[in-house]
Amino acid sequence: MSEQIIVKNPIFSIKAFVHKTLIFSSVLMVAACQSQPSKVQKNTLQPKPSHTLPPMQVRKSSDGIQDVDWQITMIHNKRALFFSQFPSFTLNSVSKSVAGHTGCNNIYGRYRYDFAQRKLDFDVRAGHYSCNKSLAQEAELMDAIQRVERFQYDGTNLYLLDARGQRLIQAQRKK
Repeated sequence: MSEQIIVKNPIFSIKAFVHKTLIFSSVLMVAACQSQPSKVQKNTLQPKPSHTLPPMQVRKSSDGIQDVDWQITMIHNKRALFFSQFPSFTLNSVSKSVAGHTGCNNIYGRYRYDFAQRKLDFDVRAGHYSCNKSLAQEAELMDAIQRVERFQYDGTNLYLLDARGQRLIQAQRKK
């Protein structure tokens, strides 16, 4: 016959053991967190001169069109609306890239440009975020940008035109 051992001391019961272990672990974590140093040490390591890159060359175009921040004021003869910001773009003369905003999404891509012949051609894309009620303006803007073939410039305003000379987009130099 087998004898059963009954432990009457609650210290040795499983439930009490787990409970006490959790309490002890919690006390240790709190004590460890409080003993951490509160000062943030600065990184004093400096990069070696052989790893530094030459400064990026920034070229400022003298034509008044490239390397200028343009705020789009009209799209298909309708006032451009503000969503998360006003629509805008910049033509980077060094990389021949376009960067800007539809009012909701970023615009990015490339362009071809001939100042003497007043020709301008875009190959751009836009992000895919959805802003409240911005879809119609964004679609019109992207359609208009893809149809641009020429431009007019009066010193302050830039007019982007289609092949027939119709104004698609009017932009004003940002101040």
